[in-house]
Amino acid sequence: MEWSTIALLMVGAVFLVWWNQREEKGSERAEAASDRLKRDNSLYKNIKTGMREINWLERDRGFRRHRNGEVIFENAHMIAYHVEHFAESRVGFYFKDLNEYGLYGFFAGNGDDFFESYYRTDKAFQDEGRLLHDED
Repeated sequence: MEWSTIALLMVGAVFLVWWNQREEKGSERAEAASDRLKRDNSLYKNIKTGMREINWLERDRGFRRHRNGEVIFENAHMIAYHVEHFAESRVGFYFKDLNEYGLYGFFAGNGDDFFESYYRTDKAFQDEGRLLHDED
């Protein structure tokens, strides 16, 4: 066999090994992204459910001011806390069944404009990681 044929076969083998590794990394990334979307969707739905409960609670007992970190309400599935922020009205959640923390933010703009934010956060409600969810 000629050296040029052997060299060509070696280059082809190296290319195939490189391509296979690249494909494996791509599938790992896709799996990680799918897992994150699934976790974020679950947390997003729980935050929305928590806000529905808070709205019903405030409707029944009236709105009242809470101090930063004060518990707004607690049930078997979650604890809701008031979280101070310079621009938004915020509620932090601890979801017992997920063992995760979420953060809801509401900003009223001009007229009828309003903006809602959903975050994955830490126990102190300081780190904010925007949630990816199907409604985006």
